[in-house]
Amino acid sequence: MQSERGMVECNGRDGHYILGQAIVQEEDLLHEFKGHRSISIHDIHNMCLQSGGAPERTRNAVSISIGAMLNSGYGGIIYLGVTDNGQVRGLTLTRYQMDHIEASLEWTLGRFTPPVPDSRYRVDFVPVVSNKTQRLSHDIEEHVDSKRRSRPHHVAQPNYCWCDIDAAAQQALGKLPILYVVEIHVRPWEPHSLQGRNLGISQTPALPPLHLNEASSCFFRQSCRQPRLCLEDVRRLLVHRVQEHYTLKLAALEHRYEALQHLARQHNVTFATDMHPSDVDDVQVKK
Repeated sequence: MQSERGMVECNGRDGHYILGQAIVQEEDLLHEFKGHRSISIHDIHNMCLQSGGAPERTRNAVSISIGAMLNSGYGGIIYLGVTDNGQVRGLTLTRYQMDHIEASLEWTLGRFTPPVPDSRYRVDFVPVVSNKTQRLSHDIEEHVDSKRRSRPHHVAQPNYCWCDIDAAAQQALGKLPILYVVEIHVRPWEPHSLQGRNLGISQTPALPPLHLNEASSCFFRQSCRQPRLCLEDVRRLLVHRVQEHYTLKLAALEHRYEALQHLARQHNVTFATDMHPSDVDDVQVKK
């Protein structure tokens, strides 16, 4: 069965994916598949440029999808280690490489404009098993050296980090890392639940902010697409959001005003004749 996190299989509290099986969920407004783990646009090697040196890359950085989901306001989940057709391939990751992904996300989202608070996303590393009957053995644990784990990671560059070289050396010795699907959960915009951990402001705005990514580009999620917005697109989107927000707010005030009028008539109370629905909070009544 498919769990709330969109996984193919779920074994009680220990969720996992099955290698080669297709995810039931298709790419849409809230779900995006990536077969790689290049978080920032700076992680993309020049060899991934299209032929002829065109500026558009054949591999899009994960930060583009994150920015698009943030700007839509609906959030979503990005699956790393899943092909475009939804097939689970997984990514071989050591604990050090997991730390690298988390460090890369922190670095990249910290360079968005405005920076993305850590309350708006989380990362889950979900194991991949080879078949339905296989279960991960908890007796075989990766040896993690705390001193090595404290080493800084080289993020935002296309060359191998020390953790990748370490993983390659481990594989050469026959120690194969576990396969994982990396789920990046982008939380929807909920102002009242996002106060805090590193927002740096006392009050959260009612409308979701538009984020520019680390390359100062603005992307927006539309179905399974994420077009880049030009300045005029941004202006129109902001105008639409403001109009929609205050139209709904005015409708709520008018509904409250009508309810107060009905209540006043029941108790033979009259409102001041010069009152407007927007003055409901300062209502003065006369008997």
